[in-house]
Amino acid sequence: MMTLAELFLRYLEYSRIHKKSFASDQSKIKHYLLPRLGHIKLNMINRRDIADYINGLDGLKFSTRNRHIALLKAIFTWAREFDYISTSPVAGFKTFKEPASLRRAMEPDEFTAFMQVLDAEIKQEPRDTLLILSFLALTGMRLGEARSADIQSINMSRKTLFLHDTKSGDSRLVPLCQRAMDIALMQVSKYGNGGLLFRSGAGGRVTEPRRLMTAICERAGIARFTIHELRYTAGSAMLAVTRDIYSVQRFLGHKCTKTTAIYAQYFGGQQHDDIERAMALMLNR
Repeated sequence: MMTLAELFLRYLEYSRIHKKSFASDQSKIKHYLLPRLGHIKLNMINRRDIADYINGLDGLKFSTRNRHIALLKAIFTWAREFDYISTSPVAGFKTFKEPASLRRAMEPDEFTAFMQVLDAEIKQEPRDTLLILSFLALTGMRLGEARSADIQSINMSRKTLFLHDTKSGDSRLVPLCQRAMDIALMQVSKYGNGGLLFRSGAGGRVTEPRRLMTAICERAGIARFTIHELRYTAGSAMLAVTRDIYSVQRFLGHKCTKTTAIYAQYFGGQQHDDIERAMALMLNR
């Protein structure tokens, strides 16, 4: 009878092709699932084994343990679909209650101070790690989206950036305010009309500038904000000027808006006015 180790490795073959979370899945399987559950025969695994595994993840936050539960559910759901098992031992398994995360957005004076320091750094040395931070602040994009963005997906006349594949799995158009367009034009002059918009020294994806984000906040004399909180900031600014939650959902590309087809085929000019006014508000212009 197949062991869980064999099942996990077969699942990774599936995950590699079909899941964006492959690297995370692989890490959990390699460092946790294989050593602790790999020896168990597939026909012998039960809910108590799953509970013992989850409870044995000492030192991990409830949110992290919930990610392990989610992976186990995905593995055994896949196994059931492909007739490795008839029922999942993780079906209906309850997750831990997670404390609500504190989502912060910069106030206009904080955002202005942050951008002034960032602009000064860019003027001194326009490194791609600095430019991508500025681009994120001006667009509300996710870091992964900006790191994967390519130059040929920018429509210079319409001032949009087309994202082929986002976190939700959908494509969408991102409106670019003039300052974001200036960054895009700077990158075009640097790299030409193709390839990644932001790059490492070796030409691959730019390094995640998390430490740089902290350093810029410190130099600006503001509290430490995460890169993702730049997204909250842009969304909050959009909501302040539009007072339209639907527009903000579209702007941020949340899956619940179900606007994939609209984004792929049509983009109204209103969001350009919205993002210009939002950035003007945050920059005290």
